Amino acid sequence: MLAYVNAKSKILKYINDCGLEAGDRLPTEVDLSKQLGIGRLSLREGLNALKSEGIIVSMQGRGTYVACSSTQISDTLNMNYSVTEMIRCSGHEPGSIYFKKEILPADNIVAAALRIEPGMDVSLCTRIRTADRVPVVVTKDYLSPVLATAFLALSAQDISLYDFIEKNSVFTIGSSITEIIPECAEEELAGALDVPVGTPLLELCATVSDVFGTPLIYAREYFLADRFRFVVMRGKK
Repeated sequence: MLAYVNAKSKILKYINDCGLEAGDRLPTEVDLSKQLGIGRLSLREGLNALKSEGIIVSMQGRGTYVACSSTQISDTLNMNYSVTEMIRCSGHEPGSIYFKKEILPADNIVAAALRIEPGMDVSLCTRIRTADRVPVVVTKDYLSPVLATAFLALSAQDISLYDFIEKNSVFTIGSSITEIIPECAEEELAGALDVPVGTPLLELCATVSDVFGTPLIYAREYFLADRFRFVVMRGKK
């Protein structure tokens, strides 16, 4: 895990454990570094990540304050994190309460994303993902035929699909292209997430490639809109 991601996770855990809410002040960097056992540079990078996501805010000469509820899972889409990493580095415990594997023919959308012919067999892994044992996202991961052999060993105990692929195949996870679509939960998703029909969701459709640009996964992920906050940093060039 990157040092700043580890620092961000520890800071969020501190906020949660101390019951800090919006408007509460954090200790100074020196004190927080000592309490969390984090180097000053890593701590500062973790704080900056949380600032960019709107979780904390610094005021000149007054200190750093909690800006919003830390129960919301925040992530920057500038980095290609798995759902597991996203939940963990927001200070929550990732898990799964539903796991299903199946083989099915690729439709036109999946085939185009994975650069294969429509109708070719692909592996589908469907999971209900949890944060602190509460269902927060349904993921449907379509794996490229190049991962068919590795897919046979995938089990419910493999919390992170990215970690599983890197440990059980020759591929290294690289970048992803992601589209965000607002949705309302229909009956199946509402039941899976234990929310009323019509609850707002954020659907992320992502094509994940290896470091050489080979498509490995086409993912459809349905996040509870009130539990997740996605931030994108943009520049003029």
